[in-house]
Amino acid sequence: MASSDPWYDDEPPALRELGEAQANCALALGRLGGLVSMLGSAESRLFSYALLRTTIISALAQAGFADAAFRFDAWFGGLDRGPQENASSQWSAHAIARAVVGELSNHPWEPLATAAQTVAVSARFVSDRPDHLDLAAASDAVDRAVAIVVQADRPDESPLPFKALIRLNALLAADQMFAPLEQGARMLGISGRDIAVDQPAPPTPLWAVDLALGSILTSAGILRPALPMPGAIRAEALRPAEGGRHDAIAVKALEASAVAMAGLIQDARTAASLMRARFSHLRSSARAPQVWMMLAGFAPLGLDQMTIAFGISRRGTYAVSDALTASGLAERVTEKGKVSLRATMSPTAEEPAYAAEAPALPALAIAEFDAAMAELDRLLSRSE
Repeated sequence: MASSDPWYDDEPPALRELGEAQANCALALGRLGGLVSMLGSAESRLFSYALLRTTIISALAQAGFADAAFRFDAWFGGLDRGPQENASSQWSAHAIARAVVGELSNHPWEPLATAAQTVAVSARFVSDRPDHLDLAAASDAVDRAVAIVVQADRPDESPLPFKALIRLNALLAADQMFAPLEQGARMLGISGRDIAVDQPAPPTPLWAVDLALGSILTSAGILRPALPMPGAIRAEALRPAEGGRHDAIAVKALEASAVAMAGLIQDARTAASLMRARFSHLRSSARAPQVWMMLAGFAPLGLDQMTIAFGISRRGTYAVSDALTASGLAERVTEKGKVSLRATMSPTAEEPAYAAEAPALPALAIAEFDAAMAELDRLLSRSE
């Protein structure tokens, strides 16, 4: 007699894979939500800069700019060209970066909005060609992504976001702007003969959906604020897969994004501890810590960028530069005749070895985090 247990159906491996993916993702999301809720002021700003950088680079990589991470620092400082377009590039890198920064400049979470606004005024992103149409198209993609995420989100449906995530991927797969395109072919003339060569399909702007996805997690009570989730939406999750594995792919992508963001928070906590140790003698409104948080979280800064980003006079930039280099937190570098500051974590004479450890968490915070994990376990058990 056939068993009615779903694990004995025709596709038990796919069901098992999806169940394991959901359990792991729920744990990663719960951990991320706990870490975000415990961020202090300095940690929030360091994390916001790092998240903004990661979101821009992830968007560019998803759009087909494979060299985005390698070129990013020099491009931001106006020292080099931006990521290079190829046959699959749909829009310019400049348009995508500006769309991400512009959208997050209006984010309801103040640390992220402030970081994006600071980057917006100080960036030296350039484009190799006029891209006014690309800028408009990228902005339209962000607006369309927000509308689809709102359509997929049903706040009272479940305390876990997986049904909404699967529904979102189904909507994206059916949307003309976001549905994966088919691989094409182009004809090349070689030795007098026309030969068909496979050409990869241009990627669709799924990076725009990453910017809006956090609202689904907020509706589920997992994440506050509704942060962008770089890399959480992938084209392979929108294509029908053998045995229905595309659902598991979507959940695993969300888990990977949550794990990466938790790593950014841990790095921010370590950097904030170091900054407090080095700058304990400065008042809270001093410019040096503010500049260093951008250096450590986002990218090196030229002296002219510092004057615009933080309202520092030209003479003041040298004072900030001297303070940062003396503390071992930055170094001056000269590239193409331009002086920039780059974050470092060199030990000072008074501090020969710094233990890069975050401060111990308060007992109450640990108890709250454990309670949140217990609640997730209870919800997973109920859903099973």
